Amino acid sequence: MKRFLIVLALTGAVWAQQQPAQSGTPQGSGSPAQMQKQRASNLNIGNTPTPADIYCSGFVTADKVPDSHIVAGGWNMPDQTRFAGTTDYVYLHGRDFKEGDRYQIVRKVKDPNAYQMYGGQSGAVRDAGTPYFELGYVRIIDVQKNTAVAVPELSCADFVPGDLAVPFEQREAPKFRAVSLDRFAPPNGKPQGRIIMSNEFDSYLGTKNKVYLSIGADKGLKPGDYLRATRTYNSTYHDPVDKLSLYANALEDTQKDPQKFSDVSSLPRRTLGDMIVLTTHRKSATAMILTALEDIHVGDVVEVMDVEAAPEIKPVLPVSATQPNTVTPEAAATANAQPPKITCTASPATVRVGENSMVTCEATSPDNRPISIAFVANGGKLSSNRNQATLDTTETAPGPIAVRATAFDDRQLSAAAITTVNVEAAAAPAPTAQKLTELDFKPNSAYVDNRSKAILDDVALKMQQDPNTNVSLSGSTEELEPPRLATQRAENSKTYLTQSKGIDPQRIAVKSGGTGRRVEIWTVPAGAPATEQPKTDQPKQE
Repeated sequence: MKRFLIVLALTGAVWAQQQPAQSGTPQGSGSPAQMQKQRASNLNIGNTPTPADIYCSGFVTADKVPDSHIVAGGWNMPDQTRFAGTTDYVYLHGRDFKEGDRYQIVRKVKDPNAYQMYGGQSGAVRDAGTPYFELGYVRIIDVQKNTAVAVPELSCADFVPGDLAVPFEQREAPKFRAVSLDRFAPPNGKPQGRIIMSNEFDSYLGTKNKVYLSIGADKGLKPGDYLRATRTYNSTYHDPVDKLSLYANALEDTQKDPQKFSDVSSLPRRTLGDMIVLTTHRKSATAMILTALEDIHVGDVVEVMDVEAAPEIKPVLPVSATQPNTVTPEAAATANAQPPKITCTASPATVRVGENSMVTCEATSPDNRPISIAFVANGGKLSSNRNQATLDTTETAPGPIAVRATAFDDRQLSAAAITTVNVEAAAAPAPTAQKLTELDFKPNSAYVDNRSKAILDDVALKMQQDPNTNVSLSGSTEELEPPRLATQRAENSKTYLTQSKGIDPQRIAVKSGGTGRRVEIWTVPAGAPATEQPKTDQPKQE
């Protein structure tokens, strides 16, 4: 809820800054119609899809995707198995390659966690077809027999051996419109579907995330259509997680005979955000979330919107930026366009298994273009935020890990930097004292009886077998016993070990502490101080 209010407040602030000063009716007052119009205007936000959004969004299809061309490797193999930089050479295997052709790199995927965000999700994805992630596209610069040499022209993730290469098809950029959202819009009677999956298997979604829908061309959906994401209180109250809040008492102590309300189905439907359709297939569609008023979930309902009256907004990008056939690296160089520059450092550059390293990058554009940075690594777990990425080496084998940072500008010109983090084996745990056993004594007695002697015999045998292990004897007394008895009990135990069993006195430490009629025996490995063992503060239960 806090995040929801913050988003609303920021949205309202931005809108207020953009509107001319008006006199008359103050904000938040006026007729219901005026307030409704004002509320809708406050939600007039969104982001124009970029070429990376259009060609790296992924899809779910019931149609056959050709698998006759695959990524076989690249220039630096086998040392390098991931290829995406503008300086990489990618090898494609198959027939009928031609120099100058473009191929899109896609990956047939499965969810390794197999977790369902809502009941029936797996079946819904299966009905829609097979999911594929789009990784970018390459251009062939040389062909030798059944192998083509290609260079990446757009990459949104690393290409790895086994990925599919399918003939590139240019896509028309959808029209971006200034769409306003009504938080409580009632159903409009247009086709509805559901978010059945998202790119990278994300479950909680926001602006710029790509989602896969259960409706497509079969329901008349086409690129450029807008849909609103909605959620009813009835679905929230039946969600296995969200409904846990129902177990909390919402009433006040001062309420007398409070009225109960249970008809949540009569409450207004919530609008969570909107999205624009990028591509469609027979039974599914791929859309990009433009506005997220709060977290959008896989499983939320979507509904086609009527946006014909919404004014079209021309993209900030040049028109040629959405046409890969007319923008090549050579053409960009001819136009004096300069790619970004990026440098990265790791701190620390050497870590032990289980430790983290922070990779920080500085990226600039000689042409003063906006820049985004994408991070990938060939090991460990990577999480990124803006120009920094944290490499988690938990459950990682020792050895170097390469973190690649690629800086993109809004024309999809890019530069990459590779930072190596050396991962060393985890340090051996420091030796510590361990409690071995304990001896019991009669009240007000320090006499080592036969039962205690038998235990000490086993201790002596262990010390004889391992000459590097010492022991610590910690004596204790009960509340009404003389305090000196604690040390005496430990000393008597030591005497038995040294005089009867021949253990070197230097290998036995004596101390007192704790409560109880006993002597605790701790083994102290070489290098571990005898004083490390914890004291026994609780009396022994008889």
